[in-house]
Amino acid sequence: MRLLPGLAAWVALILVMTTVTSSTPTAESSPADVPNPLAGWPLYVDPASPAHQALVADPADPAAAALAAVPQARWFTDATPASEVREAVADYVDGSAGLSALPVLVVYAIPGRDCGGFSSGGLADAATYAGWIRQVRAGIGGHRAAVVVEPDALAGADCLGPVARTARYAMLTDVVTRLGLDRTTAVYLDAGHSRWLGAVELARRLDLAGIRHSRGFSLNVSNYFTTAEEQSYGEQVSALLGGAHYVVDASRNGLGPAPDAPLNWCNPQGRATGPVPSATTAAVHDDADLWIKNPGQSDGDCGRSDPRSGLWFPTQAAGLLGHAQR
Repeated sequence: MRLLPGLAAWVALILVMTTVTSSTPTAESSPADVPNPLAGWPLYVDPASPAHQALVADPADPAAAALAAVPQARWFTDATPASEVREAVADYVDGSAGLSALPVLVVYAIPGRDCGGFSSGGLADAATYAGWIRQVRAGIGGHRAAVVVEPDALAGADCLGPVARTARYAMLTDVVTRLGLDRTTAVYLDAGHSRWLGAVELARRLDLAGIRHSRGFSLNVSNYFTTAEEQSYGEQVSALLGGAHYVVDASRNGLGPAPDAPLNWCNPQGRATGPVPSATTAAVHDDADLWIKNPGQSDGDCGRSDPRSGLWFPTQAAGLLGHAQR
């Protein structure tokens, strides 16, 4: 886990906050005040999704074929450096624009990511990260898009010391402010899930991380809790934030979570994909129920030699689809 040491953290924090102050949108309305930006648009089916890549490798894989046909997000991580991420984002967004479809992106490169867990990594420091985010925005290029910002970074900030935690809030504020400058980009700051933080504490953290500059927040990313549970929680948080909107990850919540057990979030057995993504939802402030996590990707080694986080896991893919069809 790479954390900023004391003095460097304060310098990085000052630099990021200066950037935020100088670039805060001046429009009178908040991004949360506009009509649902995801409604009325077909969601983009990524031609390079993990399921599609698995299908190319094995055209006879029925689970990969079925999953590849469903719209889902593309994740952009520190594996793609700043020198390449603009072009990578542009290729993805341009492909969706050519079909008049809405792309969903996830940015996942914050320094100290996952605090040494199965998805550990991230860019080296706040300045490098800020530059990377600017290249992501340049790649979007004013096209219509939805962006989920840094899964688990806010709800999981307790692993950081006070200085590094404050620096993380500043980095997240910079991300949502910078990406939110383009009102064609619907920005959702990730907020964990209903069983992580209480609604009051989550609302406090979202406020510290600049939620007012975004459309709202995301829930259940890479997790398994039911859409109904996340909507109930999301409406509580929304009320505390003056009506902020949110999206729910329904990619693997078709049967809800696994029974309580150690690592019941990590490649649990007996789970199922959720409903096909849609902006027609059952809650007032829920903009869409999406497939944000790519079904069939491993959650990590899980202490039992499963594929590492982000790699295709054929057994898991088949199980998710098989249980959904029962």
